Amino acid sequence: MGDLLSHQTRPDGADVSIREYRRKRNFATTSEPRTGVRAGKQRLFVVQLHHASRRHYDFRLELDGTLKSWAVPKGPSFDPTVKRLAVQVEDHPVSYATFEGDIPAGNYGAGHVDVFDHGTWEPIGNAREGLKNGELKFILHGDVLRGSWVLVRTRKQGSKQQWLLIKHRDEFAGPREADDSVDVKTDRPIALAKRKQTWKTPSMATAVVNKAVLTKLAGAKIEKLRDGAFAPELCKAQEMPPSGDDWLHEAKWDGYRIVTSIVGGKVRLWSRNAIEWTHKLPELVAAIATLQLDSAQLDGEMMVVRNGVVDFNALQERLAGKNKEPVIYMLFDLPHLSGLSFRDVTLVERKARLAALLESHPHPLLRYSEHQMGNGKAVFAQAAAAGLEGIVSKRRDSGYHGTRNADWIKVKVRASDEFVVIGYTEPKGTRSGIGALLLGAPIKLGYRYIGRVGTGFSDQQLRSLRKRLSATVTDKVPADAALLPPKDRKSAIWVKPEQMIEVYYQGIGGQGLLRQPAFKALRDDKNPEDTPMQPSVKKKSATRKADASTDGVVITHPDREVFPGSGITKADVAAYYRAAAKWMLPEIIHRPLSVVRCPDGIGKACFFQKHVGKGWGSHVHGVKIKEKNSGGQYLCITDQAGLLELIQMNVLEIHPWGAQAHDPNHADRIVFDLDPHPSVKWPRVIAAARELHARLDSIGLRSFVRTSGGKGLHVVVPLNPPAPWKQAKSFAQGVASALAAMHPSEFVAVAGEKNRAGKIFIDWLRNARGATSVASYSLRARALAGVAMPLTWKELGRIKSGDAFTIEYAARRYRKLPQEPWGEFGSIKQGLPSLE
Repeated sequence: MGDLLSHQTRPDGADVSIREYRRKRNFATTSEPRTGVRAGKQRLFVVQLHHASRRHYDFRLELDGTLKSWAVPKGPSFDPTVKRLAVQVEDHPVSYATFEGDIPAGNYGAGHVDVFDHGTWEPIGNAREGLKNGELKFILHGDVLRGSWVLVRTRKQGSKQQWLLIKHRDEFAGPREADDSVDVKTDRPIALAKRKQTWKTPSMATAVVNKAVLTKLAGAKIEKLRDGAFAPELCKAQEMPPSGDDWLHEAKWDGYRIVTSIVGGKVRLWSRNAIEWTHKLPELVAAIATLQLDSAQLDGEMMVVRNGVVDFNALQERLAGKNKEPVIYMLFDLPHLSGLSFRDVTLVERKARLAALLESHPHPLLRYSEHQMGNGKAVFAQAAAAGLEGIVSKRRDSGYHGTRNADWIKVKVRASDEFVVIGYTEPKGTRSGIGALLLGAPIKLGYRYIGRVGTGFSDQQLRSLRKRLSATVTDKVPADAALLPPKDRKSAIWVKPEQMIEVYYQGIGGQGLLRQPAFKALRDDKNPEDTPMQPSVKKKSATRKADASTDGVVITHPDREVFPGSGITKADVAAYYRAAAKWMLPEIIHRPLSVVRCPDGIGKACFFQKHVGKGWGSHVHGVKIKEKNSGGQYLCITDQAGLLELIQMNVLEIHPWGAQAHDPNHADRIVFDLDPHPSVKWPRVIAAARELHARLDSIGLRSFVRTSGGKGLHVVVPLNPPAPWKQAKSFAQGVASALAAMHPSEFVAVAGEKNRAGKIFIDWLRNARGATSVASYSLRARALAGVAMPLTWKELGRIKSGDAFTIEYAARRYRKLPQEPWGEFGSIKQGLPSLE
């Protein structure tokens, strides 16, 4: 896994990897290195010209503490139409990258070795997956070999796998061959200085030639660039990074967003809200000019690094002339280059061109924002450990359209956001300047009061803010200040909504106000219009007013829509679970739990989680459960506050074990899931449940029924005393198999689509240690917002489907029912009979 901030080679496993290398060599007679692992910050590559029994080039890439190696008989070609055979050979130690000289006769590979080229490389995508799957794409930063390349495996046979080494079409492609940099008389590489002369700083004429190559990039279009600012791509915020290899992840740099336009060789810098900063940053203008581009658009973050850490306050001091720290421009996108629009080129390709551009024109103030493919959670944890603000996750195949379209997602370690200053209060006591700033968030009619912030300011900032805000005082009150406390409403000094500030905060309270806000920074680089629109507060909403009532749990982002298009919000979900808690809790407390979390609603990625971690709240506990290869701390709750803290973490579904946490090895319930094939009509599912109920009753077991919230029904058998899991599973399988044998046209007890057509699968597999089933009263993460609803056997015939109870219908049911349908479930004394 590539690192986000720096690269560390991985020595673990390196000794095993080079066993074959060692086996083939007699280190008493050859000066080749026996071992050696470099702890560098970037992956290196080397190409060696090897005059062995057959002259060839050795192409080596550092990965996981060794050099992955290929023998390339004719050497690398810069022509994208030429495919060079590359035979994979044994891994070499990393120290081999500097080896030159003679391997004595009688030794493996005897002959002379010269270092032909060396440098660093970076993968395009996941290097290990590429190597495993037979397509490894990468960018080389060498003295001779540069730009984008690919190794494609053509034959996988033993250790000597055959690959093809191919140059991608980019600004470094051309008709050259490796042998063009070899002296024809000595067959040795020409002097390094002459080899490096191949890549002189490109002139304007070279850029025109490169344009013909770049035009062949998928999505690239010829476009004459107009002078001026351009709209930057914007991020949507969410609490957890997206998962999967479709996303790449970058550090979230704590600075000012700066976009650059270059037209006719003239460099101009702009803030994200189209305010020109060219005159403020002459050093960056000069640095960008060294790229010698005629036309381009660059996107990045301007920042200051102090004591090895990105420091936003140091940046503001630098811009105010209070320090002389160098301003760094961290670049992460390239929407336009040399007369070509890259807006429809994939992000990974744009970044590859940007990396190559910066590598060929190095400057200390211009940096490339590294990224990592996939492993979002690990990258986020790494960013948190490094003290970064968070990460930005981007779809690897996304274009650049200057909108907020969910292709870019920001995930912050510590919650902070920008708000509009809509007023302030007078200072008290010895405090000067202002007492507190009153903050607003945009709504359709103006601004909604979101809270006040009075901490985190220096005395100088308080005085400066007072001077700045006094010039914008107005009599106009924000359109929606209903939540403003009466004392503040009376004494507030209102100002025009022009000033943006960023504040830290600990979530949003039940009234929709910031919890524990603290001032972070002025944001002169942003406009109020850039702030995402907020929903208006529904003044009659009992849900939002009750968010921190009896259980004391605060639900943040209460207005976030959970079921797209339904209007059902996170606050509605919390209100539902509060209403269901009195009947639901007995089934889920003191049990190991697995949950389904949907941080951005069911329209985006949802995932199962069973182990407790950070941020779950003080009422969510971990219960240690011994698993097959390790022990894990399973989620567990004991009260309503714990239930609501699950909901605060965006849990929708709750799946308890069929065992108590104190006795995880014994089942106290058995669940039969009646899962109908799509061709099965609902009356047959009801009939199947009644048939199963009758069979269980005939052997002395009482059972209960509920809708699954999805397609089918669950029939649940309470056990007291509990039974060992092996016995419970065997019993469930026996019942399911017996029913399938008695009614082969109705039931099937074997999983698999080919067996299920026209039948009902009696899923008995949930009755094993560690398996779970959805809890009664749990919502389902499905479009209709269905509920797993307990029923009496008498009312079963009136139910129309497995998802008949929606969140709204269920809430009405709770208000009308005189008693819980499964009221006797916990008091029944019955054990498992033998089926022998």
